[in-house]
Amino acid sequence: MVLPVLRAAALSFILFLLLEPVWQTVTRSEEAPLLALLVDDSLSLRVGGDRTPAGQVRTALAGLPDDEAVQMYRFSSESAPAAPAELGFRGARTDISSALSRIETDFAGRNLQAVVLVSDGRVTDGRNPVYVAERFPVPIHTAVAGDSLSSRDVRLVRAVTNEIAYAGSPLPVRVSLRASGYAGQSSTVTLSENGRTLATGTVALPAGGGEASLDLTFTPTSPGVHRYVVRAVPLAGEATTRNNSETVTVRVVDDRRRVLILAASPSPDLSAVRSILEADASLDVTVRTQRAPGTYYEGPLPASLSAFDLAVLVGWPGQAAASSDASRVGAAASSGLPVVFLLTRQTDLTRLAGTLGDVLPASPTSTAASLIEGAVDVAGDPADHPVLNGLGVAPARLEALPPVAVSPARWSLLPGTRVLATVRRGSASLDTPLIAVRQTGALRSATILGAGTWRWRTLPADLADLRPAFANLMDGLVRWTTATRDRRPVRVRADRRAFAERERVTFTGQVYGENLAPVADARIEIAVTGPGGQATKAAMRPIGSGRYVADIGAQPPGAYRFSATATADGSTLGTDAGTFSVGQTAAEFRAPGADPSLMRQVALRSGGRVVPLDSLGAFVRGLRASGSLAPRVLTRDDAFPILALPWLLGIALALLTVEWVLRKRAGLV
Repeated sequence: MVLPVLRAAALSFILFLLLEPVWQTVTRSEEAPLLALLVDDSLSLRVGGDRTPAGQVRTALAGLPDDEAVQMYRFSSESAPAAPAELGFRGARTDISSALSRIETDFAGRNLQAVVLVSDGRVTDGRNPVYVAERFPVPIHTAVAGDSLSSRDVRLVRAVTNEIAYAGSPLPVRVSLRASGYAGQSSTVTLSENGRTLATGTVALPAGGGEASLDLTFTPTSPGVHRYVVRAVPLAGEATTRNNSETVTVRVVDDRRRVLILAASPSPDLSAVRSILEADASLDVTVRTQRAPGTYYEGPLPASLSAFDLAVLVGWPGQAAASSDASRVGAAASSGLPVVFLLTRQTDLTRLAGTLGDVLPASPTSTAASLIEGAVDVAGDPADHPVLNGLGVAPARLEALPPVAVSPARWSLLPGTRVLATVRRGSASLDTPLIAVRQTGALRSATILGAGTWRWRTLPADLADLRPAFANLMDGLVRWTTATRDRRPVRVRADRRAFAERERVTFTGQVYGENLAPVADARIEIAVTGPGGQATKAAMRPIGSGRYVADIGAQPPGAYRFSATATADGSTLGTDAGTFSVGQTAAEFRAPGADPSLMRQVALRSGGRVVPLDSLGAFVRGLRASGSLAPRVLTRDDAFPILALPWLLGIALALLTVEWVLRKRAGLV
């Protein structure tokens, strides 16, 4: 009977294993609840007289329970775990959104049940935290530090001016102020450079925190990058004076433009254009009138055409134009020299097409020996182009100007061309362009394809209102074609105009080739000069597509200037320069006092509550007592396949072996 029992046991055990049995264990444990405490550590909590919000926060934190469940983080522009003693309230910016995102990341998968946010609610960096609160996984309870009814204060809200100005031309700076507690009083605002006052103004301060504005106007005298300080003179009793000033950086360029007038021959058209341009004090006019091939009445053609900002071609090229001169002018125009072309009876259309056919807005595809009379017919909506906006008369009035001689040749419009006026004969409007402009990349050009425009300058009494029209049209064409454009091959700027005292100073740059295509393999060296002549140099790091970045770390307080030079293959591609400052920026002092409205929205959108700061400790204890901070039961279910245990197979083999040995000894096999 032993033998059948052994065999049955072995076979039963093997059958049991073939059914793939699983050993399952269930364990249960509790995970303690966690509460994240986010405390604002920025400079704005140090404003407020004897009892600052920073002091209120320290008092509130002292009343918190000594509980491992409460895990504190401090935040300003960045966030990190901290103890109450580590708070210094020196952060340069307040970014509540990134602090909440840090909590969400650090506590992912843990038993976080609530967040308590302690701040004045004055966000100076990052996204609006209300949007983060809407999707936050746990309630955010907010405790407001400070008083929304802030102390008496005058703050400079903004100072706005042009990034580019012209030397010798007035530059306005729009200044806006807000004040609390100074209704009916006046504030004096100054604009200065290097301690020298350039403009001063006074503005009445409105009641109720309203905004008051004034314009300060001064005239830059020298080209270059200038740093101007706008400052509201402090009044007695202000909570802080760190929000009374702002720095604006302006690139001042020389407004005087060099214009070359190149005429096919002496003509009334030349006289009219010359008198208009020479009357403009901002233009330095050089005239060359063709006398014979290669010679001009006023002297030889200038050796360097790239020294001019604009070429005005009055009928040029004519039949007497030298081929070498035509090639030079065509090459300069193709390289970026703006061109304004006026058709005259002396124009050689064949040579015009060969010389400037790929530069001007329209190129003749056929020629005609004679000219025909035609009047102006304004095309489309002229109000949306700056050339026709400054005529001094309605653009439609141009149709009353005397007719000019136009060519019946067929004109081909080049890409980027905008036709401002066409030709009208009688009551019929032709598709022949009369006034056209073109812009392709950095190149601008314009044409007036009518001979006899001098008639538009000598008008009878019944057209007296149109007498300034031609002068204003020429002025508009000159200004539009020579408008300051950012053609700099190297463009480097500091990422902020003003960095905080412990904030890393960073730069962003771009490098472009002659065709304005990005250069990805340039080397950019930055030289930074700080207070007292302290010099720092750094190389910018490429990040692709002709863009570069640099980080020179935190710098001492003061005003800084920098210059950047880009090189490639041993040659210099270009330079740039600028300014920035380092110090306790006014960002945290722009609006002293708390913003309880934003803190309330953060709490409501996340399902939390607004908590009085002085009862913060009692509130946290109440969360624990009410069960809002409860342990989380963790259930662990482990399953282990028995077939994976090799010793079980050994038992089955052992039973079969014993059974076989016994059978053998009994002589049954």
